[in-house]
Amino acid sequence: MKYWFGLLLFSIAAPVAAAPKADDIAAYKALGALDLRLATIGYRLVTANAPFCTMTRPDPGWVLHDIAQYPDEEVARAAFAFSGPVAIAALVPNGAAERAGLQAGDGIMGIDSRTWEFDGSKLRKPDYRRMELVKSLFDDAIANSKHLVVRYERGGRKDQLLLEPVTACRSDFTVDPAAGRDAGADGDRVRVTSGMIDYTADDNELAAVVAHELSHNLLDHRAKLAVVKKGKIAAIRATEEEADRLSVWLMANAGYDPQAAIRFWQRYGKATGLGILSAPTHYRWKTRVHMLGEEIAAISLVTPKKGIRPPPLLKTAVSPK
Repeated sequence: MKYWFGLLLFSIAAPVAAAPKADDIAAYKALGALDLRLATIGYRLVTANAPFCTMTRPDPGWVLHDIAQYPDEEVARAAFAFSGPVAIAALVPNGAAERAGLQAGDGIMGIDSRTWEFDGSKLRKPDYRRMELVKSLFDDAIANSKHLVVRYERGGRKDQLLLEPVTACRSDFTVDPAAGRDAGADGDRVRVTSGMIDYTADDNELAAVVAHELSHNLLDHRAKLAVVKKGKIAAIRATEEEADRLSVWLMANAGYDPQAAIRFWQRYGKATGLGILSAPTHYRWKTRVHMLGEEIAAISLVTPKKGIRPPPLLKTAVSPK
């Protein structure tokens, strides 16, 4: 399933009776904060680099969630505001949804002329079917218009407003609530563990991790590797080099410090000796740092137009007018 907005995903186990409810609420809120942090960084990367992406889509800059996806609805309601079964969990700062006037907690009740009613009687915990329906309806609506009338509920009052999503590179961003330091890309989505997010020193370092994985999606590496019959390890290593080199261009265009990629890989490399995965498919960290330095130097030689520079690896890149 291809998504065009952030989705708050939880895999927290149902609360244990002996555990204080305050701890459960805090766990939900903490994961929600990580999701917004990742969504914000992803939004900046995909919107800033949209002129250079062949596959784009409108992005409203929000994170939606469904009360049915939580094992304990009482805890979820205490942690988040829900004005409807499917509601806005968070808004990317200065994103399209925030600029339109939507707020965290607003229940999303419909789009354009269609208002939907949710039947929760057959849902089991956790359940994501309503979210799939909402995403499908939004995909259909946005395919026909750049301007959407969003029907929402806030504090018991129903209203509507005009939403104008901005163009973005096609990719989604999901927090994996796991302690391990890991990240990945599947062609449509970037996944980063909560352990990796916590390990990054700041948003610039996290942007380096996200931009690397986003580069895999933008360069269609998953599909390209799927048809490789011989020399698979060498092919994977080549895609890792491309992702490293493209990542700092994406960061620079989005206003992040490309030098943070060097700082991150130096620190991470010294701690692991390798990359995120195994030695045969990833360069040693010193080699990666050297390549990143080469690309950062190349960036400095290109005069930006409207604050962004066309990344060489995006062959179809066109300079903004």
